[in-house]
Amino acid sequence: MKYLGRMTRVWCAHCSVPMSGMLIDTLAYQFIETYVNRDKAFLYHDLMMRDFFEFLSQQVQTQTVWRAPGSGSHVGRTGIFEHKARSAQLRAIEAVNFDLAHQEWSRRQK
Repeated sequence: MKYLGRMTRVWCAHCSVPMSGMLIDTLAYQFIETYVNRDKAFLYHDLMMRDFFEFLSQQVQTQTVWRAPGSGSHVGRTGIFEHKARSAQLRAIEAVNFDLAHQEWSRRQK
């Protein structure tokens, strides 16, 4: 979960995604809790990010508050992030396909 949070923060900073660190951690925890491949090695981080972007893109845009794991405190949204998550998911799918085709340069560009 630590790496998922770090990679998501880099994506948020790079793409100007309106998500707080606490919201990232909350949604990452919810995702990991039910993720089918959570027991896989870090070697599969590209697939995990692809699936996490899908999870983010499927959040209900009208939802304004999530409950943080552990403390139960309320974590609010700072803006709409679902569209940017869908875009990132599509780019991740392309990158995974480039990786399967052994096209290293193209994968890195995505």
